[in-house]
Amino acid sequence: MESQGKLYAFYKTPEWRALKAQVMHDHGNECEACAAKGKYTRADTVHHEKEVRKFPGLALTRWVQGPDGAPREVLRPLCNRCHNEAHDRCNGERRSAKKNKRKDLTAERWD
Repeated sequence: MESQGKLYAFYKTPEWRALKAQVMHDHGNECEACAAKGKYTRADTVHHEKEVRKFPGLALTRWVQGPDGAPREVLRPLCNRCHNEAHDRCNGERRSAKKNKRKDLTAERWD
């Protein structure tokens, strides 16, 4: 639980808040994933392409060098729905944890 507290504290730092605000501003506060689908949705958060827990050294990194040598942005403004999809979450839980192991009901099993 200690790492969870550190993660929460990171998202409250002035450095992260400033970087998040800059990313949101530069993208017009629009969800990048929705925009790619031709929809306009207001972004609620900035997604780290590389998870902060796994790559803490990249937590405040906005650009990395791509394989072709060109700079590539690794922070993406997303709406809550797209952010949950990016993390494979459904209502805050991992989708894999929500899988129902029970067999589906059929006419034969109803009796």
